[in-house]
Amino acid sequence: MLPTWFSKPTDSTTIGHFGDPSASQRGFTVLEALITLAIAAVLLVTGVPALQDFGARQRMSAAMHALHGQLALARDTAIRQAVTSVACPGRPEIGCLTDSDWSGGWFVFSDFNGDRAHQPAEPVHRVEPGLEHLTIRSSNGRPTLRFLPDGSAPGSNGSITFCDHRGPPKARKLVVSNTGRIRREPAPGTDPEACPYSTG
Repeated sequence: MLPTWFSKPTDSTTIGHFGDPSASQRGFTVLEALITLAIAAVLLVTGVPALQDFGARQRMSAAMHALHGQLALARDTAIRQAVTSVACPGRPEIGCLTDSDWSGGWFVFSDFNGDRAHQPAEPVHRVEPGLEHLTIRSSNGRPTLRFLPDGSAPGSNGSITFCDHRGPPKARKLVVSNTGRIRREPAPGTDPEACPYSTG
């Protein structure tokens, strides 16, 4: 039997925290809702551009890594097989493009007859599709890159520039020296016209 001093509440109101009958029923006030929306808006405004920039950096890094590795493959193949290897924009079924635009993809093949054009009998070592929203162009006069059996890439230094909507300040490039060495560098001086996705 309960002590005489204990009794249930006489009404149906539920006692809230700290004895406040209204605490369990109270919702957000208009001011609290506005503050919450303001914080959410700030997070959205600052977070979305950062996320977009991260995605652009990852996309460019992946493309540079792929092409760097495949140029190294072309050089290694030329040395191991004692045959000229070529990396060029295009696809095996259509051949090498001549406009220096690598954005749509590229491929690597052994150039048995040294004409810098892929023939059906010449083995293809790698085919890489392009990436959307990324412009990739080689330097003027170097639409293709070839490696000789001694590992060299004859001619002046060639470069392949990567650019996206962030414009020249964020552009990067692969540089191939005439000794065949491949390195990565920033390319802030890129011509804005070489970045057609740029909005700046």
